[in-house]
Amino acid sequence: MVIVGPGAVTRAAARLLNDAAEPRPNRLRKLIGDAARYGDQVLRRIPGMPLRSLEPAEVDSSLSMPHRLVVVDCSRRVLAAVSCSMPHAECHRIDIAASPLPVQGDVVVAFNVICRLDDPPAGMFHVAAAVRPGGLLLMDERSAQVHLTAYPEFTPVAPKIYRRREK
Repeated sequence: MVIVGPGAVTRAAARLLNDAAEPRPNRLRKLIGDAARYGDQVLRRIPGMPLRSLEPAEVDSSLSMPHRLVVVDCSRRVLAAVSCSMPHAECHRIDIAASPLPVQGDVVVAFNVICRLDDPPAGMFHVAAAVRPGGLLLMDERSAQVHLTAYPEFTPVAPKIYRRREK
């Protein structure tokens, strides 16, 4: 399992954010979550503010079979947050637009990463190469619609899930 660009939030805001698994939060809960999200954008800019990376822990806890978790990000702070909460995760500081990922995975998760790069096609090339034949790529629809179309070896299997054809 490879997670690319998991991002992070401040520990203070993490518990106040809206939970995407809750289908219909009430209006007050939504307001609190939105305020936490915007406040977090300011708090994250404070050097030394402790961060928490939610995506790796969520993915790790949902897997019931033995797995290797590899996390790739260009931010030292994000990787430090991952390492702090998940010492078993293998972390690599890489700019995916400039360098290939250090491993291939059966599942590569890259939500809201490609669309944020200075060179999205280069990042897409490296992420696509990291998916083993027969493996799955999980990515946001916006990035897939614009950048994954250049890779005919990937076919959609469900919303936001693409399978790489076996060779």
